[in-house]
Amino acid sequence: MTQIVYLDQNAWVSLARGSWDKVRYPREHATLTKVVETVQRNHIVVPLTFTNLYETSKINVPYRRANMARVQALISGGTVFRDRRRILAETLSAYIADKCSIPKKKLPPYWFISDLWFESAGDYSPDRYGFEISDRVIEFIRKDPARAMFDYLAFNDEAMRLEAVKRYSRGSADLLALIEVRRGIVANETLALRKRAYAARMIINELDFILATARLLGLAWSTVSDIGSSLVRSMIVDIPVFNVERELVVRLEDQARTISENDLRDMMAFMTALPAGRRSRRGKAIRESCAAGATRQAL
Repeated sequence: MTQIVYLDQNAWVSLARGSWDKVRYPREHATLTKVVETVQRNHIVVPLTFTNLYETSKINVPYRRANMARVQALISGGTVFRDRRRILAETLSAYIADKCSIPKKKLPPYWFISDLWFESAGDYSPDRYGFEISDRVIEFIRKDPARAMFDYLAFNDEAMRLEAVKRYSRGSADLLALIEVRRGIVANETLALRKRAYAARMIINELDFILATARLLGLAWSTVSDIGSSLVRSMIVDIPVFNVERELVVRLEDQARTISENDLRDMMAFMTALPAGRRSRRGKAIRESCAAGATRQAL
């Protein structure tokens, strides 16, 4: 069975060193050779995350960026993990359907992987991106996704690259400021309380999305009470995006050191690279909540 492997940027740096100079970095070169052979035998697939692409885009030395891009494109084959929103949408929909006994088509294998490098930031649609990519361009990219990824990372417009990095850093700084405020508020609270508080925050932030997902399944949910307390609590534990985010955030906030932009990117990578979930044991109460929603929809 082909296994999915996620490599953080430090691992990619080591592999890129092995590609650049096998004399100076013999161990890294040996590892690179082994990884490439394993990929070629279809034993593993190694998709990139948005974090990987961004970290490579940040490299200011052109030849270093090109070398990293070549290694990443070669090993990943131009494939990426889809963004957090897509993974949350699919796993949330499947979870609600399962708990409410709603028939739903099974997702295909590797549904969370795309061969369009830009879908690491978000699934493509003209409405979401604000512009349309022609079918010919999409087809061209899919014929050789590794080359398309390499060209973007190595030969992107320099002014655009720098502006993108600047905007991302500015947005990260705003988020870090909010996190620091929250850290101060919960600094003296227990881990258990902080986990419950962050779970409530996530549900509030994603409530509209949860309700919209349920309506697509035919459930007449319009408020959090329609979902039911059992199902709300189980979502945080059983839906990987929620669970990973909560566990990482509360422990990140517990650190004595200052939280950095790198921490945010690492957290984002793990929230998209862990798409497997767990089944809930709160079945009876959850199904009762779903049945009530279905009844209201029928009326």
